[in-house]
Amino acid sequence: MNTKICPSCSKEFQGRRNKKYCSVSCKNQYHNEEYRNSNQTVITLNRTLQKNRVILKDLFKVYRSSAIPLSVLEAHGFDKKFHTHLFNAPSGDRYTMVYELGYKTSFDNQIQIVEMDEVV
Repeated sequence: MNTKICPSCSKEFQGRRNKKYCSVSCKNQYHNEEYRNSNQTVITLNRTLQKNRVILKDLFKVYRSSAIPLSVLEAHGFDKKFHTHLFNAPSGDRYTMVYELGYKTSFDNQIQIVEMDEVV
């Protein structure tokens, strides 16, 4: 048997020539860490988008389609740099969307929050 060092926990172990990890849990831990490290940008972006979505959803429940200052969203932690897409409604209005929720900005920094099914 060959003596090897586990890349996850750094313990010495013995096993087959092609065995890399001392246990299944070390193997899983190693690959989970690799996944997290290689996808950190995507994970952070998704977290920010999800936070923006929750803020829009919560404020939509309170205000519906009433105009509110953009500063209200920002006070709740909304980051207007992050959105999923832009939507041009048949009426000609342009909405900044975060998944199924969106908002349109008026000239005086007021916004109107909408759900996608209301826009179409």
